[in-house]
Amino acid sequence: MLAVPAPECAASAEIAAGITAVAGTLCPGAAIRVGYAGDGGTGLAAVLAGVAAERAAVAAGAGAAGDAQDDGVDCPYGAVVIPLAIGPDPGGEALIADTVGQAGPVVVRTPPLGPHPLLAGALHDRLAEARLVPPRRLSGLTLVSTATGVLVAAAGGEPALPAAQTVAVLLTARLGMPVAAVALGCRDSIGSGVAALREAGASRLVMAPYVIGPEIAAGELAAAAAAAGAACAPALGAHAALGQLVTMRYGMALLGPGAPLAGQVA
Repeated sequence: MLAVPAPECAASAEIAAGITAVAGTLCPGAAIRVGYAGDGGTGLAAVLAGVAAERAAVAAGAGAAGDAQDDGVDCPYGAVVIPLAIGPDPGGEALIADTVGQAGPVVVRTPPLGPHPLLAGALHDRLAEARLVPPRRLSGLTLVSTATGVLVAAAGGEPALPAAQTVAVLLTARLGMPVAAVALGCRDSIGSGVAALREAGASRLVMAPYVIGPEIAAGELAAAAAAAGAACAPALGAHAALGQLVTMRYGMALLGPGAPLAGQVA
């Protein structure tokens, strides 16, 4: 179950569809559902109730036939709820936790998808697609210019900065450029990030949104980039890395509490 921290709309549905397509290819035995913030038929609570009804019907049918239930996946839970988030989101986390708690012990909730090295690679891809940085990652004795500085812009205010800072360090290793993490919607944070990059020698600034998309308001990225005087790459959207991380979170849930996510960065 992919939990989207926004109401269903064309943009959020398109992103969720792209991510579930990747996850479905990587984990073909799992039935993937999408639940959104809010009420209605696509709300997380309603979708979880639908999953419970489906499993009850399957169990009843198997019992009537005298067969053991086999839904193709050896999962001890009725659903594994995976937040479509790459950093802390107190409001979204509270909503998901409350909904999962009401669903009972057969539903488990995983942590957010980040920080993770795959997300640094995804940010690099988006920057390269916008022709803001070279597409190839730094290797060996490659010489790079520090004239370009990168702002890794995270949604969620100051609580989101630690995750963004971790990915910023990983992105620095990939690009060999100065990188600073900033919080969207926080003028002081953006100002401090710009000052740090200028001090590091950057004369040209670009912004790498550490956001998937549904978690921010329309125009927020453009406003932040304009305030920083930076060219802005697109949000991560349905980048394949997110589908990979969803699959990894699902696998970790099946292994039980305490199982590490491969490549996870504290």
